[in-house]
Amino acid sequence: MRFFSTKRKKNNSKGTTLIEMVVSFALLGIFVSLSTVIIANVTTLYYRVRGESYARQVGDIVVNKIAAELSGAMYSNIGDSFNVKISDDFDGNPSVTVNPTEHKDISGNVACLYDRNETGMSMFASDGIFYIYYREIDDETEPEKSRQPVYWTFDKNIYNGYEIKNLEFVEFAPGNNAVNQSLAQNYGITDVGDISDYPSNIVAVYMKLKSDRYGEFNICRYIKLYNYPEDYDWNP
Repeated sequence: MRFFSTKRKKNNSKGTTLIEMVVSFALLGIFVSLSTVIIANVTTLYYRVRGESYARQVGDIVVNKIAAELSGAMYSNIGDSFNVKISDDFDGNPSVTVNPTEHKDISGNVACLYDRNETGMSMFASDGIFYIYYREIDDETEPEKSRQPVYWTFDKNIYNGYEIKNLEFVEFAPGNNAVNQSLAQNYGITDVGDISDYPSNIVAVYMKLKSDRYGEFNICRYIKLYNYPEDYDWNP
């Protein structure tokens, strides 16, 4: 004869032990820490890529404008008064007349030229933006075409929070290779060649952009002066 126990089987009401709680929180802490590091790295990478993208867009806009003017610059084989000049001092260039009330402190140096319409201009950076100074036009035969000197620039919105810290031009003249190499080093550019490997109708443009949010971005571009002979003498 079988006897059945009248003792009821109790449900397993065992709770979480202290050790299990400690281990769980430790694992959770490790997971949160790793997640924070991963998210921080991804966020940093995202902002760096976005910053470089913005800087590249700004750089392309400015340098393409410079390239358009330099590549079509007027050339005269009679005298060099109309030919491209690189000047360290905007005010010191005798071919430029500046209204004293509109003086600009130059960040770098200045490229002076006459465009395909024989309009004199000077390109430079000042106060964080790119400027073109168009010289006075005094047309005695058609006075209505005369024009006072004027500064031209892009709308500041195109800079996306960046500013131009420096803009420098280097002509590929004999003896300027050391200058070019030094500038390339200062701008963190490592793939520049020897100037003697290129024709002399080339101008190198170096530009440093800076954003308080995204940091610095450097640009180097070689621009050919298509109207100039390949053996152009920068210092006749």
